[in-house]
Amino acid sequence: MRSAFQVEFFGAEQYTRLCSICRGEFPRSSEFFPEGRCKDLMASFCRKCANVRTQTNRSSKENSIISFLGKSCKECGEIKQLREFYMSSQFHDGKTSACKKCIDEKHEESEIRQRRLAGFEWAVYFIQDSRNKRVKIGSSDDLELTISTLQEGSSETLHILAYHDSAGKDAAEMIVNTLHCMFQNYHTGNGWFEMVPSIEQYIILIQHGDFEKAELLLNPIENTEKNPHQILLKKKV
Repeated sequence: MRSAFQVEFFGAEQYTRLCSICRGEFPRSSEFFPEGRCKDLMASFCRKCANVRTQTNRSSKENSIISFLGKSCKECGEIKQLREFYMSSQFHDGKTSACKKCIDEKHEESEIRQRRLAGFEWAVYFIQDSRNKRVKIGSSDDLELTISTLQEGSSETLHILAYHDSAGKDAAEMIVNTLHCMFQNYHTGNGWFEMVPSIEQYIILIQHGDFEKAELLLNPIENTEKNPHQILLKKKV
């Protein structure tokens, strides 16, 4: 701030003043732009803050132009023209958050999964969390409804790693209970497990349709004795 000492020894041009943005104290003539709106005809903020404001305004204008020309798809992350999005009254811009291509692909995957599950009464499923890579092991007679319900309560994207038919509800629950007991050391709660190599191995067997080896992992003693009453897994048609 200006003082009698500064006036006497440095002159009017060397007064220091406070920047209205960063609150730093700088020499008046060298650190502030002239032709400002203050009483001394200088800008109220220093040159450094002025440059930052200019860059910020430029970035905002560029983002506004991009938003006007198109928007970013939340699924693929690409910036596309608005005509590449479906109409939707749920969003402020009247367009869906995902592009048409991503929505169509997701819908097609859902239809394929529904056709595969059409003949299933009860299925044992393995659903993975996309962020933590945890796996939920459970059983259901409506897998689409199950994953939809789980997705509503999760902030992360969930997807089905594998599933297989069982001989019925009791058999499905028995498989789930056996798997929970086998991997209880990796249980994180509510049927979710850490993705450890042993769980990954079992899931790979199911994905490849190798149910005999998967059955051996579940009940190695009974299977070596070839007890037909212990067979819990059914091959997918």
